[in-house]
Amino acid sequence: MNDECKEFPIRLKISKMYKKNHLYSRIVLIVFACLFLCNKNSFVDTCYAEKHTLIPGVIHVHTTISNGEKTPEEIVKLAKENGIKVVIFTDHDTMKWTYGVPPLRKIIQKVVNQNSILKYGASNYINTIKELNKKYPDMLIIHGTEAIPFYYWQGSFFKNNLALVNGNEHIMVFGLETPSDYKNLPSVGNGFPGEFNLESIFNLWPVSFFLLGWWFISFRKKVSTTKDKSLQEKRQNKAPGVICFFVGVVFLVNNFPFKTPVYDQYHGEQGVGPYQHLINYANEKNALTFWAHPEVERSMEIGKIKIISSPYEEDLLKTFNYTGIAIYSEGMRRVGPPGGIWDQILLEYCSGKRKKPVWIIGEVDYKVHEFPIDETQTVFLLKEKKKEEILNVLRTGKMYAAMGSANALTLNSFVVEDFNSGKLAFMGDEITITGKPRIRIVVTADYSHKYSDYKGRMFYIDLIRNGKVIKTFEADGAIDITYDDDYNKPGEKVYYRLAIDTSYLFKGIVSNPIFVQFKEKQ
Repeated sequence: MNDECKEFPIRLKISKMYKKNHLYSRIVLIVFACLFLCNKNSFVDTCYAEKHTLIPGVIHVHTTISNGEKTPEEIVKLAKENGIKVVIFTDHDTMKWTYGVPPLRKIIQKVVNQNSILKYGASNYINTIKELNKKYPDMLIIHGTEAIPFYYWQGSFFKNNLALVNGNEHIMVFGLETPSDYKNLPSVGNGFPGEFNLESIFNLWPVSFFLLGWWFISFRKKVSTTKDKSLQEKRQNKAPGVICFFVGVVFLVNNFPFKTPVYDQYHGEQGVGPYQHLINYANEKNALTFWAHPEVERSMEIGKIKIISSPYEEDLLKTFNYTGIAIYSEGMRRVGPPGGIWDQILLEYCSGKRKKPVWIIGEVDYKVHEFPIDETQTVFLLKEKKKEEILNVLRTGKMYAAMGSANALTLNSFVVEDFNSGKLAFMGDEITITGKPRIRIVVTADYSHKYSDYKGRMFYIDLIRNGKVIKTFEADGAIDITYDDDYNKPGEKVYYRLAIDTSYLFKGIVSNPIFVQFKEKQ
């Protein structure tokens, strides 16, 4: 039996006759599973087992390096105990919050600098993950970051209405290679690069105080003496001149290096510019960017400061050339459902408005032990068990997201086949079709899984084309589906994707799309 076929859990119904003979039933189970997965005449041509191995992973994990409660090694051990094979760490790049008092914002500041990659040391961070890979060779451990590109201040500290806004709008970055890649990540906390402009010239205004101070100190006034009434020069009071020099020095230091930051925290909402800036930087480094928890909404107060966190899913439509979106758990209200924002983005790709598609992942956002580390998973379709292959899979969309009880389900196969030519396309692929699309789906259920609640109930598979559910399949166990879609419009590009058991917000499987280009008539 193909070794890769052993990766897939298959639950098959065994008759009462076989149950009486435990050994015999096991033999029948194994033989039938092999035939089901590897028989050339059944489903081997479309089974992921032919080309891929399904590997469960967790993405978006914090450690004591930033704001998590466990060390990186404790996280790896915990993941391994729960059957997770891939861990992608995303400690914050920086958690530095600075409020400067005007007009001396750079001199009179309140700075809160919490644990982060840059505080820990980017080189130390990379080496920590490298050592864990050596110590746990059966795991794939990757370093990444949850970047905080932007936040801004609203209100005033002196009026007791100061609020920190947009500090929750984050982008995960994977594939940065060197310490300098991390150190130069553009953000407000790390300092956006500055530029010389008209405002930079205005920042030189303290020079006028030097001129005024020089005038006070050097100016001499002629006065008459009381004895012979002759005229003498008398220097003016030095005090105003010294004060002017002091003010000039202070403000020059405050304004240095006279460049205007591209973005800062003192000029209110600044659109998607800061986020696009970070995305562009990551692309230059050949790294990957995934929007994190786009629908999160939390507000709190820390002392006299309000923290305002609002959903930002609309920014997904306004930014471009990022790799993907975390769909679970804070992304299934408006981003992930059929016809939601993700479907709008995919349609923009199909129509040529975007250069590349946008993929989805599951994120666990693990900080403290308030929920299981394996509750939200990303299942990778790997050809090789290597770090580079994980990044390639994330880049090309060969993975699906699962959460909650849906982790007891396995999407063994999702394939689009050209009815005429027999050509195949897997998740993340694009295929040109001459005839009708044939969709083939294999899903299995593991009733013994710790999250499983499927015993005795149905689950539902929605087949989605261009944001609309075109067919819903019902299943109560292993299911092998072949569906021929009559849709065929020459010259048009469409996509198919799956949503399995997503009727509840915090569970289900969401697949990445397969794109279909219908061949134009000759």
